[in-house]
Amino acid sequence: MFIRKLNIKELPLLTQLFYYNDIDAMIAQNEREITTGNVDIFAMFDDTRLIGELHAAYTSDDERTVKGQRAYLFAFRIHEEYQGRGYGKQLLQSAINALTEQGYSEFTVGVEDDNDRAKHIYDSFGFTELIARNFEEYQGDGYEYGLYLRRN
Repeated sequence: MFIRKLNIKELPLLTQLFYYNDIDAMIAQNEREITTGNVDIFAMFDDTRLIGELHAAYTSDDERTVKGQRAYLFAFRIHEEYQGRGYGKQLLQSAINALTEQGYSEFTVGVEDDNDRAKHIYDSFGFTELIARNFEEYQGDGYEYGLYLRRN
């Protein structure tokens, strides 16, 4: 297993981990965000197979980010066949380490109330301070979640 940032040409690989209502729109949005430096996508591979992803956003219009200080981690997914083996924790720790080296000292994550597995992982990483309740829509689906903060 190895972890690195996904490049723009590899964006179609994300469909291996999540069903998108509009793949072209997902690719275009991620391409814009990566090109402008607003987002990086940390990707975990087993040889050439994408098995995990974690997006990091550096700018937002709310408390999710603080320029140069707080990054928002989202779209955290591990392929079903690889879950329960610690790969998610490895990916999350790798992303936090890389971002800490870039000067980030705070991280936020959004967790839906019924996602006990994600809550458990995030809690073990110190995401314990609930700072907001948010609602987002993505490709026609709505998500309500708690925004949790971790400070280094």
